[in-house]
Amino acid sequence: MTYYIDNINGLTTNDGCSENTPLDSISNISTLSRGDTVLFKRGSFYRSNLETKEGITYGAYGEGEKPTFCGSADLSDVADWIETETPNVWECAKKIDGNVGNFVFTKDGVESFATLRWTTEDLVSQGDFWDSRYGEKPSSHVKTSQTVLLYSIGNPAVVYSHIEGISFFTRNLGILRSHTTFKDLKFMNSGVHGLAGRGENITVQNCDFVNIGGCVWSKELRIRFGNGVELWTHGDNVTVEGCMFKNIYDSCVTHQGPGDQTVTARNFICRNNVFDTYGMAAFEYRDKLPINSCFTNNVCLNAGCGFAMLGEGDPRSSEIWPQPMGHHIFLWRIEKADAESYVEIKNNVFGPAPVGAAIYSIISPDAEARIELDNNVYTPNSRLLIHFGGESFTSLEDYKAKTGKDANSNYIK
Repeated sequence: MTYYIDNINGLTTNDGCSENTPLDSISNISTLSRGDTVLFKRGSFYRSNLETKEGITYGAYGEGEKPTFCGSADLSDVADWIETETPNVWECAKKIDGNVGNFVFTKDGVESFATLRWTTEDLVSQGDFWDSRYGEKPSSHVKTSQTVLLYSIGNPAVVYSHIEGISFFTRNLGILRSHTTFKDLKFMNSGVHGLAGRGENITVQNCDFVNIGGCVWSKELRIRFGNGVELWTHGDNVTVEGCMFKNIYDSCVTHQGPGDQTVTARNFICRNNVFDTYGMAAFEYRDKLPINSCFTNNVCLNAGCGFAMLGEGDPRSSEIWPQPMGHHIFLWRIEKADAESYVEIKNNVFGPAPVGAAIYSIISPDAEARIELDNNVYTPNSRLLIHFGGESFTSLEDYKAKTGKDANSNYIK
């Protein structure tokens, strides 16, 4: 069965079984069975997460922009801001669900972002912000009061034409479950993750992930987090293809988990995507090296830049500090490879990674031996091009000669 959802023109009394009789909300579908499809009207916008169930396909119908699921709060009203006794420091008067990880400002049609500061004394420049609840999980939010401060020369809602506050009120904009497909959807302004979960037979196709992550994971360590697509502990037969990732705080795509609880992924395919501006990696391989998996035909740009680096040091705060952070491919916490482990990293374009490397590996030698790299195109980087086999390389030829990898790869011409 296919159901149609239109939150503008749909009606609760419709059956939702055709484009002409759409329901107004997914919550009004009486029953969803495995194998059903839910289609959202293009151009629709939801300030909520996407409620998911196992075995369902979620997609779009009609014409226009992709249906959008947004996790931020609109703070564009002058009344949303009250000037404090400290010059140019404004307090948010509107209740925000969860602690704030970033703001998206729009001025003259151009987006910009805020800079997280760890103390109120550091609020000294336009766009600096501070939240009294850094590091708190959603379950504790009802127990504590909240103060959110923003430095602005003038009421922020006057300085900017639009303001979105990105917060940690829910961990994901959608949960990945077994036998689910996400197609032609947009997920934006999530304080932590875009899509995250676990399972098998999962497809994410032609989706957009924009402004994801940045909320505080550890106030004590001053570490933030947030991934575009995250498979946690288990992910077999997963395909991420044809997607666009823009402004991701940590990794655009990752399979990870707490050590031995992680099951080695099989058939994890990541291909034909565009990754642009992220703090940790386009793809992060962690804990277990997959089996029969690949990262192919992707375009990777601006690792460790922009959205992910505002207010950060160099190297960025991370669990491997003071090692660099901001790579296209990041491999770590893999102490050994399974007998069947095998990953192809081929036919990719690796663009700028000014504070990190195109590939940064700190995994075991036997795991590295099970990675085939070839026919990739690299951007020259005199600081650090590749870290592999325990060595750092600035020369592609030196790396090839020493490791035997990427025999047919070249620099961008």
